[in-house]
Amino acid sequence: MPDAASLQLRERVWNAFPVTQPAFAKLLALLEIEASREVPTAAVSLGARSRLKINPDFAAAHCAEDPALVMLVLHELFHVVLGHTRLYERSTPALNFAFDAVINAQLCLLFPGPESTRLFRELYEARESPWCLLRPPEGWRTAAERWLPGAVGALHRKLYTDESLSYEDLFRLLAEEAEQGRGMTWDVGALLGSHGEGSSEALDPDLLAEIRDIIAGWPMVELRSGRDQGGTERDFRLEHRERRRTAAGILRQALRNLGDQNGDGTGRPRISASSAAGIFPHRVGGDRRAAVLAACGTEPLLYSGELPHRAFRRGERVHVYLDVSGSMSAAIAPLYAALTPLTTWLTPALHLFSTTVKDITHEELRRGKGATTGGTDISVVTAHMLKNGVRRALVVTDGWVGQVPTEHARELSRRKGRFAVALSAGGDPAFALGLGARVWKLPDLDKETP
Repeated sequence: MPDAASLQLRERVWNAFPVTQPAFAKLLALLEIEASREVPTAAVSLGARSRLKINPDFAAAHCAEDPALVMLVLHELFHVVLGHTRLYERSTPALNFAFDAVINAQLCLLFPGPESTRLFRELYEARESPWCLLRPPEGWRTAAERWLPGAVGALHRKLYTDESLSYEDLFRLLAEEAEQGRGMTWDVGALLGSHGEGSSEALDPDLLAEIRDIIAGWPMVELRSGRDQGGTERDFRLEHRERRRTAAGILRQALRNLGDQNGDGTGRPRISASSAAGIFPHRVGGDRRAAVLAACGTEPLLYSGELPHRAFRRGERVHVYLDVSGSMSAAIAPLYAALTPLTTWLTPALHLFSTTVKDITHEELRRGKGATTGGTDISVVTAHMLKNGVRRALVVTDGWVGQVPTEHARELSRRKGRFAVALSAGGDPAFALGLGARVWKLPDLDKETP
């Protein structure tokens, strides 16, 4: 029977994970979670029945909040699949470091909230090279974002932006830095998870399959005969990742096109030049009242005029309505992933619609949360727009939503709103006419390529 500490950890992990994503639920069902001081942080034991071992002292010190515990668990699970025991015959300290740097970056991009990234921010120093590569930079995704200068800073930026890079590339670049004597030193003991020499036991194939489903969109490396987990599957997942990245690019274009034409569309403040009324002791141009008084032989004491004025204005963000009806079920997960890095362009609430409209936060988007009635009706979207005074909106759908009610279309046109539609592959764009919306076509996100 599991001890009390193991039971407590198991309950925390189950409650903390976004189980609305089926892959996580399947993954956890294949693991026995065990509290163990035999490992410094966490590890997955290999064998017919895999165990996830977590050091309770480390968890208490660094994972008191559930989001940090999720990051620790995911780090170790992904390390097992991507690690040197599966892709390389021999491990090296630099290779271990490269794996951790990419894994941590991908987890932070997936869960960028401060409550999730805190684990890595607390463990590693932002201004100490190369350990800064294992955590987001100071002020990440804020106006105070700070990157280190030079080659290390360039690597860091690629890891934590849309550019990204594979751990194969990172390993090569880090090795070059070390060879040039730029202070690169490696201490495996400071890394999370298990970094031993591996085991002769095979990883549970069911567990391996589930983990690989979750990381399907991560940067992949070249195939290595005899040690890779299957060429056909890897080829598809690489192509699927490209389609999702293409979708993110199309959505970004649509959002930029809809955004405030006098700003960048992200809602960030900008300086705007204007004028303001003022009072002067001398005559200025444009004061018609003073001109009339002067013509009548009277000189006013004070004169009115315009003063140049500069003020901060905040650009308007875009409302996104995401179709979560039954016909969109296979595309919802990749669309969540594509929208997650674009949240700086969105209003604080993302609008999910079926036959109702439900708002979710950016954090709920990242955690895969949502709700649907299964059906769909575009009239609930247009009614929501009218009720809330929405002027800029992107509707992401397959188009099988019915027609925009005539009275809604007329009123939205009168208000001179700007609307666009991101249409899934094979969708029907006819309803977009009722919104006067431009249609952006997305790649096929819900089918595997043979």
